[in-house]
Amino acid sequence: MMTTIDRYITNQSLRTITTVVGSLLALITLFALFEELGESHETYGLQEAAWYVIQTMPRRLDEILVYGLFIGYLITLGRFAETNELTVCRVAGMSPTRLLLALTPSLLFWLAISISVSEFIAPASERSAEVGKLQAIHGENVLNRRKTLWVRTGQLYMQVRAIDENGIIHGVTQYWLNDADELIEVVQAERGQFDTLAQQWNLLNGSQTQLSTGGARSETFHARAWDNPITPAVLASQAFLDANKMSMVDLNRQIDFARTQLLGTSEYELAFWSRILKPATYFGLTLLALGVVLGPLREVGMGVRLTVGIFAGLSFKYMQDLFAPAAIVFDLPAYVAILIPITAYWLVAIHLIRRNA
Repeated sequence: MMTTIDRYITNQSLRTITTVVGSLLALITLFALFEELGESHETYGLQEAAWYVIQTMPRRLDEILVYGLFIGYLITLGRFAETNELTVCRVAGMSPTRLLLALTPSLLFWLAISISVSEFIAPASERSAEVGKLQAIHGENVLNRRKTLWVRTGQLYMQVRAIDENGIIHGVTQYWLNDADELIEVVQAERGQFDTLAQQWNLLNGSQTQLSTGGARSETFHARAWDNPITPAVLASQAFLDANKMSMVDLNRQIDFARTQLLGTSEYELAFWSRILKPATYFGLTLLALGVVLGPLREVGMGVRLTVGIFAGLSFKYMQDLFAPAAIVFDLPAYVAILIPITAYWLVAIHLIRRNA
């Protein structure tokens, strides 16, 4: 049951974190708009760039939330320390654990927002933004001008020029190899449609060329069945989104597909485990904010706290960026690479709290 002090701490935390996150988001959005306007193209002006930035704003919000949370708690707890409210709470018998419980409602509120945005809002808006940007720049020629997507499944290497919002692939070229990795067949199709009932692809309006030591034999076709487990959802995610911009559902699809085709999954597993361990990240940085204010930053000014908060947040991000590729290079499990910086911050926070308890 929440006490009056709990409600007071929750309200102050929510207000401060909202202000910090709003300020960071406005600043990052402004820089993103300047970056988009730097792309010189006559059909991609201020209106198109602004719409692209607005659509990608949910992803940017999710990226800064955890750092805004940490800085917000530093400011809130620091203000309590300056006004001796924190001292009153300690004298009244509130232990560091009890103070952490008082911060938990606001923590869970922002964690729920982060999960909702990253899993349901950001992936769809990000994909829509990328498609809209391509159409604004290339217009009707978008299929001929966008970056080619390559897909490998077993002995097949496939090039897809584009995939539309209906899951139809365009400009398909398939290169089939034998067990000796020799090219034996090339299939080209104008487009491909996925049959959800039969769970297979139908390639339409194309040609098939078979290669052998005796020469090449080519024939055209109106429709050709292609039995493969890859779905339009998997292709769409690969075409428009990086792994860290996908939802957990999309990441799970990509991992399952890559494993069935004996492909690398490190990039997708790192993104997947960072989502799984997101609550530990949020609680760890909250615990660190509490430990820092109870200890070394109890009697310093607001500017020092903001500086420490910014550098601590950047340090956490740099540690994540360091151990993520290390997991690929040294063949570490993805969850280990994600846990190392989280564990380091938890240990520092616990040490600070015990030292000043």
